[in-house]
Amino acid sequence: MVSVLDTDILVIGSGAAGLRAAIEAYETGCEIIIISKAPMGMNNSTFVSGGGFRAAINDLTPEEHFFDSMKVGKNINDPKLLKILSNEGEKCCIELKKYGVDIRINKEGISVGKAPTPGWALTEPMVKYIKNLGIEFYENIIITKLLKKGGRIIGAVGFDFHNNNSITIRTKTIILATGGAGALYKRTDCPLHTTGDGYSLGYHAGAKLRDMEFVQFFPIALAEAGVPPSLIGGTIAEEGKIMNALGEDIPKKYRITSRPYVLKSRDLLSRAMMIEINQGGGVDGSVLIDAREVFEKKSQKEIASEGLMKTLVEKLKALEKPFKVAPISHFCMGGLVIDENGYTGVPGLYAAGEVVGGVHGANRHGGNALTEAIVFGKRAGAAAAKNAKKNKRSKTLFEDLVEEENEKYNLLQKRESGFDAFILMNRLRETMWAQVGIIRDSISLSDAFEEIIDLRNMAYRISAADGQMVLSALELLMGLDTAEIIIRSAMERKESRGAHYRKDYPNETSSYNKPLYISKTSTGSIKIEK
Repeated sequence: MVSVLDTDILVIGSGAAGLRAAIEAYETGCEIIIISKAPMGMNNSTFVSGGGFRAAINDLTPEEHFFDSMKVGKNINDPKLLKILSNEGEKCCIELKKYGVDIRINKEGISVGKAPTPGWALTEPMVKYIKNLGIEFYENIIITKLLKKGGRIIGAVGFDFHNNNSITIRTKTIILATGGAGALYKRTDCPLHTTGDGYSLGYHAGAKLRDMEFVQFFPIALAEAGVPPSLIGGTIAEEGKIMNALGEDIPKKYRITSRPYVLKSRDLLSRAMMIEINQGGGVDGSVLIDAREVFEKKSQKEIASEGLMKTLVEKLKALEKPFKVAPISHFCMGGLVIDENGYTGVPGLYAAGEVVGGVHGANRHGGNALTEAIVFGKRAGAAAAKNAKKNKRSKTLFEDLVEEENEKYNLLQKRESGFDAFILMNRLRETMWAQVGIIRDSISLSDAFEEIIDLRNMAYRISAADGQMVLSALELLMGLDTAEIIIRSAMERKESRGAHYRKDYPNETSSYNKPLYISKTSTGSIKIEK
């Protein structure tokens, strides 16, 4: 069965960027459809975020915000995009109040009110606002191909894994807001469906990407058996002793001085911790934090949330002894190349949020992700709506364009025996963590590339008995595209900069003080250029 939908603008993704884009486009009078793999506003990177925005407020000026972010990004950020972020961040964040978001301004900056997760306090009110507007949305659908005719976007095709059927959307413009690819790594705090769909979709549609070698790892997350890998920041990270198995202070040993560590030194601290682990200074693949003095000096409310404190005190006995932590895959700095309004260069295709590259350069300053999503979600929504009004929607069903995708969906389910996509995805995640993680070199990257080739060969022989297994298979196929782009970019950047560290090229090199651009050639191969 094939369902066909029609709209002016298709928004793919229901995190902060997609929701804000949809609202802005709707207010111009356009018809909108939002497609999401997960329930609206849930199980995306916004949903699991800490709910904080970095913006020019209190004592932080737009100029300071710009230069601070550029410094952290190792000066290869797109200055045009970063200037927009620093100039418009405060206004766009406060504007969220109109949509029911409980925006709070305090000495630390801007944040959202509390909910089961802080991120849900951001997306839930926006989802309610969108539902009240009457914007159409469809959940449990994975988009696998963007459709083009005459060089222009005319639609998309995807799979409804809840109802086991294909879905085609005819549209004038598309806004990609699919998030990042953190779940391609074994150890991550990203939802497990953030597998790089948008990078693959944009790449195959003809968009350029940039900075894909830069994957950010949050340095301090719990690494104890039986507890979730919760992020550790604030007082514990700043005042606790981060140490190796010998008790040596790791930030002091590696001369890491930019604080707060988890905002300004994510790359350096993650690297130092992993070097210690790899060189035998770790404990069960992790390092330690001794926070006993912190607990003696401060109240528990000052230190961490109630849920985290319960884990630390009751399960890990952190009042009595050090506990284990390790870095975790957290954010992708790279993504689609866009202009100031989210336009990708492919007629009819716009993008916003983590799927975009350029704002953060080689390393993201903490707090900039949600601000970017809101600022550029708004801009992409406005620009896509303006473009949609100038174009007509295709009236044909373009069966020839969707036939290949429908054949793929059917074949996965008809194949009586074959490989399990879930097992192959776990192999990919293990490979990315071990070979394309915080510390890389030519050997590890080459090994990873060979593994990608093997996994691709097996992926073409997957058997998927139900909709959820088809979803896993489709995520794997697009995840392999994204993983290969990350690996190839990391191979090409023969230096160390920001979140990209190569032990065979440990220093920054002036010749690489620029982005690497990735595109698909007419023969289907990856092209990388400075």
